[in-house]
Amino acid sequence: MTAGRRCGAILAGLLATMLLLAGCSTVEPEPPHVRVADLRLLDSTVFEQRFEINLRIGNPNDFALPLDGLTFDLEVNGETFARGFSNQRVTIPRLGEGSVSVAASTTLVELLQQMQLLAGRADLTYRLRGFAYLDSLERRTVPYESEGSFRLLPTMSPGQSI
Repeated sequence: MTAGRRCGAILAGLLATMLLLAGCSTVEPEPPHVRVADLRLLDSTVFEQRFEINLRIGNPNDFALPLDGLTFDLEVNGETFARGFSNQRVTIPRLGEGSVSVAASTTLVELLQQMQLLAGRADLTYRLRGFAYLDSLERRTVPYESEGSFRLLPTMSPGQSI
């Protein structure tokens, strides 16, 4: 074999190896879109309140997201309100959505802070953030965050009464 052919064979081998490695690389998933769909009080004691929170999870990816858990922190009006986690397994279809029911808890102090912040307010702002755990060979986490607001009191026109 001539030196030119050997050099060409080596370059072809390197190119084939690079293409093979590029094909094996994993695609980093887009973060899921997670929002609060429902909140229900489970039980309450003097020092702790427990909630069931239903989260709606949207998958913006062109492949299914097999989740085997998630964690979250829920802030309301800029203050921590509740935190929780779930080990529920769910596969969110590609470009689709699903829901997960999670247990959350808050403390008496956090609840009292929220009551003070809500006094006289017409709007409530929230921020939900956490990690979704992917059920794959590589234990990976994907961070997510969403925020929004909603009106607590109806908008009143001048001269309108309740």
